[in-house]
Amino acid sequence: MPEILFDPKRHESLIIRPWNVNFVCDEINFIIEDIATSATRNGSWPTHPLDAESYSNSGPKWAMYAGAAGVVLGLQVLARIGYKTNSFDCQLANIHSSYLKNPDVQVEPGLQLGEIGILIPAILAQPDQPELEKRLIQSMQKTLDLPLYEITSGQSGMMHAALALYRKTGKTCWKELYVQGADSLMQHWKQDSVSGQWLWQSKVFGPSRHYYGACHGIAGNANILLQGAYLLEDDIAYLIVDRTINTLKIAAKKNSGMTNWALSTKPDINKLLVQWCHGAAGIVTALAAAPISDSKISAELDELLKTTGELVWKAGPLIKGSNICHGTAGNGYAFLYLYKRWKDQIWLDRARQFAMHAIEQCQRTRIDFGQGRYSLWTGDVGLAIYLHHCLYPEEAEIPGLDLF
Repeated sequence: MPEILFDPKRHESLIIRPWNVNFVCDEINFIIEDIATSATRNGSWPTHPLDAESYSNSGPKWAMYAGAAGVVLGLQVLARIGYKTNSFDCQLANIHSSYLKNPDVQVEPGLQLGEIGILIPAILAQPDQPELEKRLIQSMQKTLDLPLYEITSGQSGMMHAALALYRKTGKTCWKELYVQGADSLMQHWKQDSVSGQWLWQSKVFGPSRHYYGACHGIAGNANILLQGAYLLEDDIAYLIVDRTINTLKIAAKKNSGMTNWALSTKPDINKLLVQWCHGAAGIVTALAAAPISDSKISAELDELLKTTGELVWKAGPLIKGSNICHGTAGNGYAFLYLYKRWKDQIWLDRARQFAMHAIEQCQRTRIDFGQGRYSLWTGDVGLAIYLHHCLYPEEAEIPGLDLF
């Protein structure tokens, strides 16, 4: 029997609604206005019940992933690309101190759950603040020795932030941190003697595992190594692509012209997800910007990207909502990244169909819960940026990762 590559219970049928620029713009502006009017006096936003259920701490959320820092960063991004937004930059000092007193999970240095993700928007708002820079550098350095090798709390998340700051400022301190992170990743990238796969053993969420996806695995690490490969030794980009594609080929699960991957191996978790954080969608966004050449490995990558993109389309929107991390916007970004790579209109059309569906999801959820979802990775401001990128696909980059 052919292998089923996704769980239909995690997806819903695509709402067929014609692409409507005015409808999209209205939703972006509504989200911006709702964020402005829903801010609380303590510098945060009401925690959405769908986010609250993931945390033992029932209070306000502060970190980039599902908290106030991510909302502020999202508004910074929207303001830079031309939207009229209220600035909450003045709240970042309070957001940081509140996080240290009552963290979302625990006090840590990382990008999505820790201090890096709070200090980055603060540095962007006030570029010449030596004390902020010092604190951020210390947080980045703390990730180097962690046995994580992933985006949420580890080296690769730090490297995204460091590379973004180096590109914006040209300061060598950020370049040096990126290179140190890359050295750590390369040193801990090991080939399994039995399977031949090149994997990192990441100790996140308890036990050590070898993940494949964009958030915790080989695809996400390869992405940030490739983004800054020009800062590293010659020919390293080819080595990164070669190891990554050969590993993904070995581990791939295929059926009817589609491809997906399990969450991890050693120990095996055979759950097949189609999300940004785990599975097909994130693997596309992580690798679609890899160098294009006439080489065999580049052709193999294109084939993997095409069949993986087809699975994202076949699976359809996610029932978890409109968000980036594990929702419809994150899967839509897979289509935008493929459009940027190949300029084939079909991928842009698919991204826009997911956008129209995501708006319906967001509006439905807002009615069901009586409030918006105020977060970058799990909520509405991330959706607003995705919608903008569907209007201007050449600009498409995932906020809080490829875009700061």
